[in-house]
Amino acid sequence: MSIFGSLRNMVSNRAEENSLWNQPQTVDQINEILKRSPTPQVIYKHSYSCAVSLFSKSSLESDLVSIAEKADIHLVDVIANRQLSGEIASKTGIRHESPQIIIMYKGDPYWHASHGDVRIKPLLEALDELNGSSDVE
Repeated sequence: MSIFGSLRNMVSNRAEENSLWNQPQTVDQINEILKRSPTPQVIYKHSYSCAVSLFSKSSLESDLVSIAEKADIHLVDVIANRQLSGEIASKTGIRHESPQIIIMYKGDPYWHASHGDVRIKPLLEALDELNGSSDVE
């Protein structure tokens, strides 16, 4: 199968998301995620029409279980839910980009990455660093 065929398959399977992804649909749900939770919250802003987003999501899903062991994980479809993406940008002070990943901890942004920097390894490193520092608090 060609790379374009693979991309088409990834786009067409949007309804079959991994069950570990929480997919907020309302501003109230986003506000709840952004509260001062002692559990890290990972928010991934994804565009199903963007190849970079598709590859970033694939990277994250290569070890989604490890992320879920360290944080609650949320996927926001920025095309279908522009308002939610805007709410996240407004409340965190982090300019909207896509793909984008943000770690929220105790109500504040702890770490974020956008575009080609959205990869599993740096995310897990940031979560490990956060979990290591939260043990001392």
